Amino acid sequence: MAQHLVTTDRVTPDAYLATSRDAEQKLVLWDGEVFAMAGASRRHNLLVAAVLGELRARLAGSGCAPYASDQRVRLPGGGRYVYADATVACRPVESDPLDAQTITNPRVLVEVLSDSTEAFDRGAGFIAYRELPSLTDYLLLSQHEARVEHYERAADGDWLLRTSTAGGEVVLASVGVRLPVDELYEGVLDEA
Repeated sequence: MAQHLVTTDRVTPDAYLATSRDAEQKLVLWDGEVFAMAGASRRHNLLVAAVLGELRARLAGSGCAPYASDQRVRLPGGGRYVYADATVACRPVESDPLDAQTITNPRVLVEVLSDSTEAFDRGAGFIAYRELPSLTDYLLLSQHEARVEHYERAADGDWLLRTSTAGGEVVLASVGVRLPVDELYEGVLDEA
């Protein structure tokens, strides 16, 4: 995680939520530990904006909506609260009983890979995300080339990987969306 530990004391979800409501930066709760999230590169931010823009345009009227990186998601078990770079949730959107602003049923999660987050996003983060019964799609976007890794939950619960590059598209069948890779990356790789 591109984060730093805020406290070495174990924190309950209630205490975390009380602290995070007044925090000046996003705080993540992971098994009782609170982490402050670091900022992102311009390229990272452009990719997130592109994904959100494409998702918003393509999801209009569908009953599903994209949420920006400030949208908190509670993972099963109650001891993990995270922020993906982009989240798609469909009606009815379910909220955490402890915090009405926290989503518990995302359909799609998107992470833009960076040197400091890639191991977490591919490892412990994805393992935890797979526990979400509602999650059907997990996207990992490279900042260094036009490449989207799309993990899709199959009917039997297994996760299938499809990689799309320049000229290709990502098909999110669960929400009826096709994302052209070239549109996601338009002008992004020119940014420092």
